[in-house]
Amino acid sequence: MVEFYELLDDENVPYRCDVELDLIENAPQEERSSLLWLFVKADSVTDSLEAFSDDLVKTLNSSIDAVFAGRVMKEGWAEFYFYAPQSKRFENLTSEVMGRHGGYVYERGSSRDNKWEMYIDKLFPDAYGLLSIQNRHTISALLEAGDDLSIPREVEHYLFFQTKSSMERAVAQLASHGFDVKEYVTDDESDYAYGVILIKIELITPEVVEETTTSLYESAMQEHGHYEGWSTVLG
Repeated sequence: MVEFYELLDDENVPYRCDVELDLIENAPQEERSSLLWLFVKADSVTDSLEAFSDDLVKTLNSSIDAVFAGRVMKEGWAEFYFYAPQSKRFENLTSEVMGRHGGYVYERGSSRDNKWEMYIDKLFPDAYGLLSIQNRHTISALLEAGDDLSIPREVEHYLFFQTKSSMERAVAQLASHGFDVKEYVTDDESDYAYGVILIKIELITPEVVEETTTSLYESAMQEHGHYEGWSTVLG
C-alpha cells in the first residue's frame, strides 16, 4: 500500500515522500539487493506524472522483477527508488517509459544496498510520519461524511502502557492539558495491558489534530507507552 507524508529539508521546507509501506514486513529482501533510482524533472504531482509513475512501476516490475520502494518530490525533481535482483536492462527500460510520456530531463543510477538502507532509513516514515498518515485518513473519512471540522466536539484518544503506574503518571500529566479520563481498559494478552481513553473538546482541523496527537504521542513515549490514535463523532 502506497502512502504519502511530508518531511522537512535542512532549511525546514516541506517536501513529499510516497512510500510502499508493506515492504517493511519483509525488508530487506536478499533476492533484491540492487537499488535503482531515476530522477526526473517535475515540480509537482500532476495527472501526467502519475500516469508516468504507474507505467514505470508496472514496466520495471514485469520486466526485471523490481519493486517500487518510494518517490520523493523535492527541489523540482521526482526521485523514484526501486529494488531489483540486478540493474541489467534498467537504463533501456526507463528510456522506453520516458519516451512513451514525451521525454524528461533525468538522472539515473544503481548501487548495491543489501540492507535496504535507502528504504528503511530514508523512505519509510518515522513514528511522526506514520501518525500524520493516520490523522489524514481519519480526517478524510470525516470530510467524506460531510463533517464540519471547525465545530468543536468531544474527541477520544487511546493510550496503552506496560504498567499501571506509568499509565497513571501519563494521565496525571495530561490532565493539566485539559484531558479527562473517559474509561480505563485492559488487554491481558498484550505487553501494553493498561489502557486509557482520554477525552477533550477540540477542533478537528489538521493543524489542531497534528499538535494534539504529537503531544499525546510524546507523553506516551515518556512513559514507554503507545499512542494508538483517536476518533470522534461527526460535527
